[in-house]
Formats: sequence, C-alpha cells, structure tokens
Amino acid sequence: MDINDFQKQIGYFFKNPELLTRAFTHTSYANEHNTKSYERMEFLGDAIVDFLVGEYLFNHFPHLTEGM
Repeated sequence: MDINDFQKQIGYFFKNPELLTRAFTHTSYANEHNTKSYERMEFLGDAIVDFLVGEYLFNHFPHLTEGM
C-alpha cells in the first residue's frame, strides 16, 4: 500500500506526507536505502510523552515524593 492509499483509507491527508513515510521507515531499511528513519521522530515523541506524564503526575499528586 502506498502513502496516498493509506491516507485515503484513514480519511486524513497529511500536509507533509514525507513525515508520514518517515514515521513508517525502519532504521535497517533507511540504512540500506540511504533515507531517513523514524528514530528522530521517536525520540521527540518519547520526550513529549515523558513531559506530559510528568506534568500530570506533578499536578495531580502534589503530596507524593519523587520516588513514589
């Protein structure tokens, strides 16, 4: 399935389809085909999730210590 078919199937068209392609590109494929993988996006996504979870815990459980 190509990216256009995928976008049609999910009913959403991305402003930058290159990012969608990169999101599905494994590092081993990227290395073999001299293209970019999802690793940088994964790093950024993990950092955002870490921040959001940390903020939620900090604001909703102010009585807990860092270890808890």
